[in-house]
Amino acid sequence: MSTSTSLEDEIREFVLTSVVDEMNILTDRDGITDDSPVTVGGLEVDSLSLIELTLRLETRFGVEIPDTDIEPLASLTLGGLVTEVVRRGAKA
Repeated sequence: MSTSTSLEDEIREFVLTSVVDEMNILTDRDGITDDSPVTVGGLEVDSLSLIELTLRLETRFGVEIPDTDIEPLASLTLGGLVTEVVRRGAKA
């Protein structure tokens, strides 16, 4: 079980680092939790940024997320996104 948790932590950290430090969407991660929406009122990722974030996740964790599956990711929370990446077979 601990392996899964650390992988989830790694994905969560990667998403937050991408959104805050690399993509400059958020200025900080204050108040961001697993319940925060990926889009408005949470990570503030728009549709174009979501594509970039998805590509980053695919590259970093060796998952495949078809273009048709990207838009539905916008309806997820941060926790949901992490779970989805794990479900698709993410590798640390």
